[in-house]
Amino acid sequence: MKMKKIFLLFSMIAVFFSLTACSNGQEEVTFEYKNTNIIYSSILQAYQFQNISDAERAYLQDSEEERAEILLTGIANFDSAKKDCGEFKGYRSKADGSSIMFDFTRMYSQNEDKEQLQAELDEFLGEIDAKVEEEGSNVIVTLTAVYEKRNVEYNFVFEENPAYAYAYTLYQQNVDPYQVKEITATPDYTFTEMMGTAGANTLMGMGTVFVVLIFISLIIGQFERLDKMITKTGIRFTEWKSNFKKNDKKDRKEGAVSKEVTAVPAANTETVVNPMEDTQLVAVITAAVTAANTALGGSDQLVVRSIRKAKR
Repeated sequence: MKMKKIFLLFSMIAVFFSLTACSNGQEEVTFEYKNTNIIYSSILQAYQFQNISDAERAYLQDSEEERAEILLTGIANFDSAKKDCGEFKGYRSKADGSSIMFDFTRMYSQNEDKEQLQAELDEFLGEIDAKVEEEGSNVIVTLTAVYEKRNVEYNFVFEENPAYAYAYTLYQQNVDPYQVKEITATPDYTFTEMMGTAGANTLMGMGTVFVVLIFISLIIGQFERLDKMITKTGIRFTEWKSNFKKNDKKDRKEGAVSKEVTAVPAANTETVVNPMEDTQLVAVITAAVTAANTALGGSDQLVVRSIRKAKR
C-alpha cells in the first residue's frame, strides 16, 4: 500500500515537470533587432507621414499592395492627431519631459559631416522617451510625441520581413529584417476632456433614444385615426361593391328586356301574316260553298261566321 502511494506521488511529480517543460503555445520574435535601430525606423516613418506629399498619397491610394493599405491607415491616424492636437513640436525627453527635435532633412544633404550627423542622431535617439516591447512574434515601439495642444502616443508594430532573406540576392540591396504591421497615433486626453467627451456621447445617445421613442409614440397615437380611416374606407368599398353589383344586375335586366323588345316585332309579323292567310282561306272556302249551294238551287247569301277544326 505504501509503495503504491510513493509510486503515485512520483508519477504526479513527473507529470508536473513534463507540463512545465512544454511550450506555452505563444509565438516568439523570430528576427533580430537593436532597440536603437528599430526606434530610428519608427521615427523616420513618423517623419515621412508628417511630411507626405499629395503625389505620394495618390500613389498609395492607387496601389493594390497590402502594405499600401497599412501605410494609408497610419497616415490617416497621423492626420487625425494633427487635426485634434495642433502642430507637431517634437518628442518628449525622458530626462525632463521637454520637447526635443531632430532635423531629418540633414540626412539628405551632401554638405553634412556624416560622422557628426550620426553622433547627433544617436544622442537624440538616446534622449527621447521611447519604449520597446515584445508581444508574441511582434515588436512594439511606443513613442511620446509633443503637439501644440497635447501629447500623442505613437505605436509602431513590427513583424518579420519575409523579403529579408532574398532582398540582397534579387535587388542587390539590404533591407531591415522587420517591417511595420500597424501604426496608431492616440492623443493623450486629460481626465476632464475624456469625461466631457463621455458626457457628450452619453447625452447624444440618450437624446437619440428619446427622439426615437417620441417618434414611436406619435406613430402609435395615430393608430386609432388610421383604424377609423381604414374602417371608413372599408365601408365605402363595401357600398361601392354593392352598388356595382346592383347596377350590374340592372344592366343585365335592361339588356334582357331590350332583347325581348327587339324580338317582339318578328313575332307580330308572323301574327299579322297568319290572319291574312286565314282570311284568304276563309274567302276561298266561302266562295266554294256558295258556288256549290247555288248549283244545287240554293241561295247565294251564305255568310261564314267561323271556321273550326273538326274533331276526329
